[in-house]
Amino acid sequence: MDPLQQAIAFSGPAFYFLFIFLGFYVVLSDIIPSASFRKSSPVAKVYGCLAFASFLHTFAWIILDLKWSYENFYNSVNYTVVGSQMDKIAHWLDRTALFKEAWMHGYDGIFNHWWLENLCIFAAGAWTVFLVSEGRRKKIPHLWAYMIIAELVAVSTASCLFYLALSLQAIKLKPIPHKKNDDDINAVLPPEDDATVPLMLTIPVLLALFTVSIRPDPSSPDFLLNIIVLHVLCLVPTLPAPLWTTRPSALNVPVLTVYFAITAMAFVLRLQSTMAAVSSLDTVGIVEFVQEAANAMHSHPAMATFAWDTIWTTAAWCIWNVIGDGTEGPNLQSLIPLLSFSAGFGVSMSAPMTLGNVIEELTSKEETKFQGQPVDN
Repeated sequence: MDPLQQAIAFSGPAFYFLFIFLGFYVVLSDIIPSASFRKSSPVAKVYGCLAFASFLHTFAWIILDLKWSYENFYNSVNYTVVGSQMDKIAHWLDRTALFKEAWMHGYDGIFNHWWLENLCIFAAGAWTVFLVSEGRRKKIPHLWAYMIIAELVAVSTASCLFYLALSLQAIKLKPIPHKKNDDDINAVLPPEDDATVPLMLTIPVLLALFTVSIRPDPSSPDFLLNIIVLHVLCLVPTLPAPLWTTRPSALNVPVLTVYFAITAMAFVLRLQSTMAAVSSLDTVGIVEFVQEAANAMHSHPAMATFAWDTIWTTAAWCIWNVIGDGTEGPNLQSLIPLLSFSAGFGVSMSAPMTLGNVIEELTSKEETKFQGQPVDN
C-alpha cells in the first residue's frame, strides 16, 4: 500500500481520536483551572471519580472492539497481506467500516436492541434537553464538547462530567420578596428563564427520538444514514452562538411539556422492545430475562461498550437525583421509585419522569397519604 493510501486509511481513526481529545481538552479546560475544583465538595469529587471510572471501563471495551475487528478481518479473508504491521493495519482500516460495524453489533438481536435503545432514547431525549436547558441556564460553556464525548466515547462519561460542572457552578437561588401572606419569607425560587425551551432544542430532540423509533434493520442500506442523522440531531441544540438561537420566542415550549412528551415516547418504545424481548424467551421469568440480557451484553465487545455505558449512565443519573449539585441534602425519598422505573423501563423513561416532576408528584402523594393516616394509640 502506497503512503497516500495508507494515510487515507489512517485518517478515519485519526480524526476519531482527535475529536475525542478535543472534547476532553475543552471540557477539562473549563473545569480543572477553576478555583472551586481545588476546593470542591465531596459531591464534585464523586462525579469526577464516576467520570474517570466510566471512561476507563467503556473505553477499554472500545479498544477490545477494535482488536476483535482486526482479528476477525484477517480470520475472514482468504489471502495474505504482505508488508509491515502498519500495512496490515492500514489494509484492515481501508476495508472495514468500524463505526457501522460497531452499531450493527449493537442492534444485532432483540436483547442487543433492548440495551442500546435505552441508551439512545436517554441521550437523544431527556439528557439532551437537560444538557442544553440546564447548561445554558447555569452558563456552562462549550456544551457541544459534552455531546462530542457522549457520541464518541460514552454517554455516562459525558453526563458525569456535566454533573461535575453543575456541582462546581451551583446556581444561586433568588429570594422571594416579602409578602404579607408568605409563611416563610426566607423561601427561595429558581430562576424563571428555564421555564421554556426554543424550537431549536425541541424539534431536533423530537426528530432524534423519531429516528430511534424507525431504526432500520442493520442489513438495510439506510442503517448507517439513520445512525448518522441521530448523531447530528443530538449535536444541533448544543451548537454555540450565533448558530444557537431562541427565536421565534413566541413558539417556545414549556420544558415540562417537552419532558412529558419524551416520557410518553419513551414509554411506548421501551414497552415495545421489552415485550419483544420477553416474547423471545422460551421460559418467561425475571431470572431468564436477566440471563438473556447478560448474554447479549457480552456477546460482542461493541455490545459490551453500549451495555456498560447504559449501566454507568443509569447509576450516574440515580446518584445525581439523590445528591444533586451538593447545595441541598440528599433526596432519598425518590430513590425507590427512581430505581423501580429505571429497572423496569430503563433510564430513558425514569429520567424524563424525574425531570418532568412525575416521580416527585408520586412520592409527595404517598407522603401525604401516609401523613393523613390516623395514628393508633
